[in-house]
Amino acid sequence: MLTKIKIPEKIINNINKDIYYVLTGLFKNKINNHEKIFNFLKKNKKLRPQVFDLLNMLPILGYVNYEIQKKILKEKILNSFLVNWTYPQIRLDYSHSSKFLAPAHLDKWILDKEKKGYIVWIPLNKPGSPILVSETNSVLQVVKNIYWNLEAKTNGKFKKEFVKFGEGLIFDESLLHKSADSEESRITLQLRFEEIKYNKFERSVTQKINEKTLAYWKKKFDL
Repeated sequence: MLTKIKIPEKIINNINKDIYYVLTGLFKNKINNHEKIFNFLKKNKKLRPQVFDLLNMLPILGYVNYEIQKKILKEKILNSFLVNWTYPQIRLDYSHSSKFLAPAHLDKWILDKEKKGYIVWIPLNKPGSPILVSETNSVLQVVKNIYWNLEAKTNGKFKKEFVKFGEGLIFDESLLHKSADSEESRITLQLRFEEIKYNKFERSVTQKINEKTLAYWKKKFDL
């Protein structure tokens, strides 16, 4: 499955507005566009994890997640009621973060084998963003990846699927894909939904408390 849907620009603009607001506070410097974010991160590489975590804690992401799920059902893009597979996630890709680029992979590797899931890939930058999609969807071998755990090896070609600002790309958990070259700086939002299995339900991805936070409270109460 590979299809595009319209994403109201008002929604994307509101996400960017909140991104600029919180990063202005974090950087102590006025942020009002994506270029300023990347320029700052290139000079302050150690702050990338903080920026990633902060942006993925924005309350607006829950609202956007709901609105897009409602749109998918209303327009009958998918016929099943959808629940969250993972939490909404913002990604930052740029030249100084190449090690975080997603290698060829299938999203089903983070989903229960009996489930059906869908990804909505949304660029937040005005020029839009590309993603590389396999033309054959054939996996020759799966190898261990230090950062991503699993990586697909294939001899098939990948085509660049360009997604415009105001669009979202929907694909299912079985599509072989990978990140495009990080020279094209971009901020994207990924939403993941899954169908309900009425005879069985268990989360594939769970939320965990920060280990440092947990260690502090255990020590405080001598546990």
